[in-house]
Amino acid sequence: MPKIKDIPKVDRPREKLLKKGSNALSKTDLLAILLGSGIKGINVQTLAKTIITKFNKDFLNITIDDLLTVKGIGQAKALQVYSAVALIKRFYQEQNSTDLIIKNVQNVLTLAFNIRDKKKEHLICLHLDSRNALIKKETLSIGLLDKSLIHPREIFSSALENKAANIILIHNHPSGDPTPSRQDKQVAKNIGKAGQIMGIALLDFVIIAKNGHNSFYQELKHNKTIGYVGDGFQMGIFDQFETKKSIYKNEPKFTFIDLFAGIGGFHLAASNLGGKCVFASEFDENARKTYQANFLKHNKDLFYSGNFAGDITKVDEKDIPNFDFLFAGFPCQPFSVAGYRQGFKDKGGRGNLFFDIVRILKEKKPKAFILENVKNLKTHDKGKTIKVIYDELQKLGYKITDNVLNAMEYGNTPQNRERIFIVGFLEQKAFNKFSFPNKTKLKKTIHSCLDKIVDEKYYYNNKPLYKKLKNDVVKKDTIYQWRRKYVRENKSNVCPTLTANMGMGGHNVPIILDDQGIRKLTPKECANFQGYPKKYILPNITDSNLYKQFGNSICIPLVERVTNNIILALEI
Repeated sequence: MPKIKDIPKVDRPREKLLKKGSNALSKTDLLAILLGSGIKGINVQTLAKTIITKFNKDFLNITIDDLLTVKGIGQAKALQVYSAVALIKRFYQEQNSTDLIIKNVQNVLTLAFNIRDKKKEHLICLHLDSRNALIKKETLSIGLLDKSLIHPREIFSSALENKAANIILIHNHPSGDPTPSRQDKQVAKNIGKAGQIMGIALLDFVIIAKNGHNSFYQELKHNKTIGYVGDGFQMGIFDQFETKKSIYKNEPKFTFIDLFAGIGGFHLAASNLGGKCVFASEFDENARKTYQANFLKHNKDLFYSGNFAGDITKVDEKDIPNFDFLFAGFPCQPFSVAGYRQGFKDKGGRGNLFFDIVRILKEKKPKAFILENVKNLKTHDKGKTIKVIYDELQKLGYKITDNVLNAMEYGNTPQNRERIFIVGFLEQKAFNKFSFPNKTKLKKTIHSCLDKIVDEKYYYNNKPLYKKLKNDVVKKDTIYQWRRKYVRENKSNVCPTLTANMGMGGHNVPIILDDQGIRKLTPKECANFQGYPKKYILPNITDSNLYKQFGNSICIPLVERVTNNIILALEI
C-alpha cells in the first residue's frame, strides 16, 4: 500500500473527513485518523486495517493488551485508541443507561420510603458502584438496632461480594422522630472507620421517620479520616453525592398507584398532570416488558424500590407506600359484552380482583380514585354487579359517581370507545365540586393516527383473504373490521373499538385501504388511536401481544381530562 503522502489529497482520510463528513469514510479511514501515523514500512491505513480486521466485532471491548499484540502499536498508540473507545462507551452508557444513579438524599429516601411507617426498626444497605449507580438494595436486619450486633463484617462482606465501591445505610425510627440516637452515631462512626480500611466508602447514614429524616452526609464528608479516593474515581468520593436541603423542594403535585397497570395508560395521563407513580402492579409478563421499557428511565425509583409488583393478590396492602390517587382499569373480561359475562363469579378470579382494590383503599384511604371498565359493567347481571361495587366502596366512606364516556366525544380521539369511569372521593366537599368533563369537538380523523410508511407484512395484497376483502374495503376514510366471515363497515373517519383479541386469529381485525392496498392497522397505529405519544416504545415482543395490550388499554387524553377535574375538585 502506498504511503499517505503518495495518495491524492482528495482521497486522504483527513481531507476526505473535512470535505465529505464521517459517513464518507470507512472504519479503517476513521481509525487511521485517530492513530495519526504509521511506522517504518507500515503506513497508517495498513495499521488501521490490521486492527479492524483482527478485532472487528470485539473492537468495542478491546483492551490495551489486545492492541499491544498488533505489530506497529506501542503503548502510546494503544492508550490513544483504548481511551477513545472508552470515552465513546461512557457517553453511550450515560445516555442509554437504565441504572439508578444515587445523586442526593431524596433518591435515598425514595428507595426507603416503604420502611418509614414500619413498626420494627430496619437497617438497609445500598451497594453502589464508583458512579454511585445502585447495584443492590439489601435488608441487613429487622429489630432493635444495636451497635454490638451490627458488626462491620455483616455489612462489608456483602459489599465485597457485590463489588461495591460505596455504600449508604438507611435506618428507620418507628417512634416518628428522626433525631439520631447515640447508638446511631456510634454505628455511623464504626462503619465509617471500617469502610476506610476496606476501601469502601460510607457515603451516608440516613435516618428516616414519619416526621422527617436525618442525614450523616455532612458529618461524614468533613471527617478527615475519610479522604481516600475509590477505585476508578478521579475525584473525592463525596463530589458526586450532593444533598438537597429538603426532600419536598421538588415534590410532585400528587402521588398515585397504578393497579392492573397494563402498559401504563393511567401512568402517562397522571404523569402529564404532574403526578408521580409510587406503586404499580401488572401480572402479564409481556405487558410488564412494555411498561418497564417506557417508564424505567423516567421513574427509576418505582422499579428499584421494588414497587413494581406482579400478582396484586400476593401484595400486602400495608407494604404499599402512601398515595393520593388510586387508578385501576381492573380486568374487564368478566364484564365485557365480548367476554364471558361472568362478573364476580368468574372462575379465573378476575372479577374477584376488584376486592384487592377494596382492601388497598381500606388500608391507605387515598383522597380519590378512578376505576375504569367496559360500559356493560353498568347493566351486568341486571345491575347487581355495579351495586356490589358501589356498596363495597361506600362502606369505606367514599362518595361515588360514574359515567359512560366515549373517547371520540370526550377525548378528541377518533375511536368509538365507550368505557365506564367510576370516581370516588373521601371528602364530601371535593365530591360536590367534581364533575365529569364536557363533550369536546372531535377535530382529529383516522388519518391523524395512520402512518405513511408501513411494513409490507401488514398488507393483504398477495394473501388469500385479499379476494374476500377487495369488494368490500373501498373507502379510504373508513376503518373496516374483518369478522372472520364478513367485512363490517364502521363510521366514517372513526376507528371501531380496539379489542384485546384483534390480533388473535382474525377476529375484529381493523382494516383500512391506503394507496398501497388493503392492510390491517399496525400496533403503533393502535397506540395512536389510544392517544399514546409518538415516542412511546414498543418492545421486541410479538404483534399479537402488542395488539392485546392496546386493546386492553385506556384512551389517555380522556383519562387525562377526568383526572384533571379531580385535581380541580381537590384544589391541588
